[in-house]
Amino acid sequence: MQKFMLFVCTLAIAGSTYAQDAKTYKTKFSGANKRVIMDIDAKQLDIEGYNGDEIIIEATNVPSVPKEADGLRPLSAGGIDNTGAGLSVYPNGDVLKINVVMKGKALYKIKMPKELALVVKKRNSCSCNEGGMHIIGMEGPLEINTNYEDITLTDVTGPVVANSNQGKIKVVFDDKMPDKPSSIVNYNGHIDISVSDKAKILFSILSGNGNMFTDLDLKPYIEPAKTEEKSTKQLQDEVIANAVKDRTRAITINGQSVGKDAGWGSTSSATNAFPNVYYWSGNDWATNNTNIAANSAAPTSYLSWNDADKGFPKYVLNEGQTKILIRTINGNVYLRKKK
Repeated sequence: MQKFMLFVCTLAIAGSTYAQDAKTYKTKFSGANKRVIMDIDAKQLDIEGYNGDEIIIEATNVPSVPKEADGLRPLSAGGIDNTGAGLSVYPNGDVLKINVVMKGKALYKIKMPKELALVVKKRNSCSCNEGGMHIIGMEGPLEINTNYEDITLTDVTGPVVANSNQGKIKVVFDDKMPDKPSSIVNYNGHIDISVSDKAKILFSILSGNGNMFTDLDLKPYIEPAKTEEKSTKQLQDEVIANAVKDRTRAITINGQSVGKDAGWGSTSSATNAFPNVYYWSGNDWATNNTNIAANSAAPTSYLSWNDADKGFPKYVLNEGQTKILIRTINGNVYLRKKK
């Protein structure tokens, strides 16, 4: 009996280190050209887009401040807790940054204006994220990076860049498809995509060690006839090569300096500076540093590993309009009709 009571007391003490009451924080931030960047490690993260002009954060299970820290605010590399919810929230022009300050297994429910662009960085997340990440109803561009947790995106309208090492990725697109390319990549997990059977999509798909399944009426993609006109990629590659050869001047291609004092030792190092980045050249997915600018409002379409083979299977739904790139190494791909 004494051992049982000791065990109960231990649990009570452990539980007291977390604040059970919900904490709410609100801030006005809205606009189609604005972006939210989150660096959040938590047990669960739920984000919902809505018609409004405020970001509303509800946090539960936030670690309590120890007695020694009475009168002090939590501080970390991510900033100072100015929310009372274990988070730092700071606007900087058209960008609002939300960072976790208090380590632990908090649960966050966030409502935000649906037109905002959203970036979620959880590359350093640990196995404590067993609740996964759920995002619903967002219309702006999404860029989601995780290590172990599942990603579920529902009724999203904007372009999606989703990348995971271990978790499953599930995306249900809205009937209104994105007007820019999407890139969905997984190392060791399944990818499950649902789209309207009336959507117009060009899929580029590969499952390295898994299988692919669909109930969509897909047709093999037929490459358009080649012309003598140089592609955008060829023209940009020539500019880069000339700048490196010249070395007397420096230029910037999509935010990357090339040429004099830019640190490039050769044409090869310049054109292969970002071998893992994929961009849509107009006819195909390609790699090098002529990618979408990483600091732009739109997310960067990229892969998580260097895959030099451009001969990926391509399939068309109705006709190729919206581009969606799908890659997994150790997992299956499921393409479904949206129900």
